[in-house]
Amino acid sequence: MDTNLIPAFKGKRWLKVSLRTLHLIGLAGISVSIATDNFDVISWTITIISGLAILILEAFSNLIWFVQVRALAIYIKIGLLIALFFYPEYSWYILILIIIISGLVSHAPSAVRYYSFVHRRVIRSINDIKG
Repeated sequence: MDTNLIPAFKGKRWLKVSLRTLHLIGLAGISVSIATDNFDVISWTITIISGLAILILEAFSNLIWFVQVRALAIYIKIGLLIALFFYPEYSWYILILIIIISGLVSHAPSAVRYYSFVHRRVIRSINDIKG
């Protein structure tokens, strides 16, 4: 069973790097928006669209992604983003928590990022599930 709906292609690495850079630019804009208490639709749009593009690229490059810690971090961050709209008085704390989760998971060893919370061990591909 192939779990790659988006196969490897030339330039994929640079596309991911570019999307992450754009995502960070949007996040910087959101930070300024929160600091000045002035909603910035452009920063939010950049962040959400680039985040969704990264998610689609990562998730559909290997469907195992959905049960790995790196996906769990995204689920938590999406929940925190939703909480941001309901609890704007905690926006700085929520934003800092999102940044902490992002930094920890993205720089964690692969044994942490690829750990499956469903299988309770490191899973990198469909072949790892079998044995």
